Amino acid sequence: MNEDLKIQGFLNHLETKGNLKTLTTNFDNTREPIHRWFPFLAGFSNKLVAETVNYFDMVHNNAVMFDPFMGTGTTGVIAKEYGIKTIGNESNRLLHRICKLKTNLYFKPNSIKLSSQQLLKKVETKWKYEDISGEHELLKKCFPEENLKKLVSLRQELIENQDIPKTHKEYLFMALTMALPKSSSVRINIPYVSWSHRREPIDAFSLLKSNINLIKGDLDNALSNYKNNTKVKVYLHDTRKENKRIKKKSVDFVFTSPPYLNNFDYGESLKVFLYFWGFAKDWSEITDKIRKPSVTSATTYYRESLLREKEYEDIFGNKLIKKIPNMSQEIMTKVRQISLQKEGRKSKKSFDVLTTLYFRDMYLSLTEMFRVMKENTLAFLIVGDSAPYGVHVPTDTFLGEMAVELGFSSYTLKPIRIRGTKWKTLKHRHKEKLRESIIILRR
Repeated sequence: MNEDLKIQGFLNHLETKGNLKTLTTNFDNTREPIHRWFPFLAGFSNKLVAETVNYFDMVHNNAVMFDPFMGTGTTGVIAKEYGIKTIGNESNRLLHRICKLKTNLYFKPNSIKLSSQQLLKKVETKWKYEDISGEHELLKKCFPEENLKKLVSLRQELIENQDIPKTHKEYLFMALTMALPKSSSVRINIPYVSWSHRREPIDAFSLLKSNINLIKGDLDNALSNYKNNTKVKVYLHDTRKENKRIKKKSVDFVFTSPPYLNNFDYGESLKVFLYFWGFAKDWSEITDKIRKPSVTSATTYYRESLLREKEYEDIFGNKLIKKIPNMSQEIMTKVRQISLQKEGRKSKKSFDVLTTLYFRDMYLSLTEMFRVMKENTLAFLIVGDSAPYGVHVPTDTFLGEMAVELGFSSYTLKPIRIRGTKWKTLKHRHKEKLRESIIILRR
């Protein structure tokens, strides 16, 4: 079949789905086994990956999939289910650990449950004496003292206990991570801590037990349904840089959802989890360890004072401008429009600098995708647009045009759903209609 017709056929196929707009949300992941362990709010439906894999017959073609922004492993879990070899990058240390666990399963659920019982027995008599004075102040505000003591006691025993097998510890880590939102007295699940959403916290020990039972059930289901034990390789790596462990032209297709411009500060939205597990001890460490290795998607990712005197072209990079002169001009035009709008604002957030850095970083990411893809292969990207200070930035179109100028042969864009409608009542919210789209790039 002609490739253009096949792509259009795929998009028409998606149109026949009654819940098309949910395919770019995490709605389905909150209910599906394994996906539900940590359904990242900024994620996309596992069903969209499955539809793509099936339509393009990736299984019978022995395809190798690459996800440059692996997140919590939606693509990897589907790849595991279908027996597709998959490689991924993830720069966030917490998400990388979760992703590795969800995509490389250990099929001895009964023994994992025994380890959880052993863990609880160890802490059930000593948790009351747990010293939580050294815990981050945010944790003390989010959790009742009793629950925080129980959580910390479980965490410390998990780290220190030498009798629990390492593989089991990873599932216990997952069960304890899953317990954090419901054991808190405020809403801490992503995107951000919501102090106005008070809730009745559930006992941490009860949550650990129920989470282990859920994980055990999901593993039992996976053991009976998975076709094989295909390995999914997840690298702790920044996709803006070349991953030398992935060979040039070794990938048959790409499926991913990159960070959106001005949508989430992933360090901020995950900070309770990061502080609890010690991935970061303060805001500065979140910046160094979580934000710096990531695509610049929020104004908190850089120090504006270091860039204030620089021209936008210097921030974007003169070498890059020479490589994609047409899109560079388009992006710089938008950046200057944002800059003009900023002058009339009290906050004066540097969305102009953010937009410049975002597209610079996405160029680098697209370059790495191009490097690892074989000739005549496809990349599927789910991305949303933005409107900083009311200036509409068509991220999907810009990325498609950028990819073509970079070397991809073509792109196809399909808007899937309208987004941002729940914020339309905000007084200072822009009036632009935002959308989420699938971009299909052809190498």
